[in-house]
Amino acid sequence: MAETFAYVLLCHVDAEAVLATARRVRELSPSAHVLLRHAQGPGFLDAPAARAAGAEVLLSRIRPHWGHWSLVAAQLEALAEARRRWDPDWTVVVSGQDHPVRDLAAWEGEVVASGADALLRPDERDYDERWRRCWHRVPAEGAAATTLLRAAARLQRLGGRRAPLRLAGGRTWVFSHPRREAAPPLPYRKGSFWATLSRRAVATLLAAGEDDALRAFFASTLLPDESFAHSVLHAAPPLRVAAAPTSYTAFVGDDLAHPQPLGLGDVPAARASGAPFARKVVRGPGDAFARAVDALVDAERSPARER
Repeated sequence: MAETFAYVLLCHVDAEAVLATARRVRELSPSAHVLLRHAQGPGFLDAPAARAAGAEVLLSRIRPHWGHWSLVAAQLEALAEARRRWDPDWTVVVSGQDHPVRDLAAWEGEVVASGADALLRPDERDYDERWRRCWHRVPAEGAAATTLLRAAARLQRLGGRRAPLRLAGGRTWVFSHPRREAAPPLPYRKGSFWATLSRRAVATLLAAGEDDALRAFFASTLLPDESFAHSVLHAAPPLRVAAAPTSYTAFVGDDLAHPQPLGLGDVPAARASGAPFARKVVRGPGDAFARAVDALVDAERSPARER
């Protein structure tokens, strides 16, 4: 019997684009399940609209904040809900701003044949500062005093001090202090948040999310959404983690926090990446990208359908 796939879309903007992605996923993988997870309230995406697109909705109370443990909590919540509803062999976590750039049915066959338990895109650079210090997000009301925070951070740099205050990714102010522990509870690894996970990998992550000590450690690291799954899964010896992207992203210049919206010129790179999805595809600027990719994928699928 063929192995089952569930696609989890973590959504927060543009409900119509999310529904279009859900329809495309079901077109490319008719037997797959699609879960649209969001915390935008009942008016953002309702169950009837999702059903019409071949998907289901998870309306969450967890409001994710960029660079905060809440993003990991949202991912774990969605993984647990997909397991509860369908118990799939594989769960694919992508953004609501993703769009398929490969024939998903063919890609799923490659995933099953790979023998891996998780497909993750790693980042092998040194990020010791992310875990050697405890990092805390400045509450929203404090972040409103942006001018003062910028001035304080500038004074730190001018004084030659290691900056305990910084603007992370241009969105979130965080501050830090030295950590007492000499080493992390798991070898620290970092990489892309978007992932393809086997049933065993999902169970491992959910169990780790229930571990108070692990949760407390990663919640106090800088950008825990980029490290939790990578660290946990690489530290689980029975699991095999393959270095492979689930979502292609393009970055411009020194801004490595925010992928650029994709356009027609990004089609070759997205397709060459081997990733099944690409982000971010924004309605309007991304329409030409989506049309071109869909045409290429459909052309690949046509010979298979004729056979």
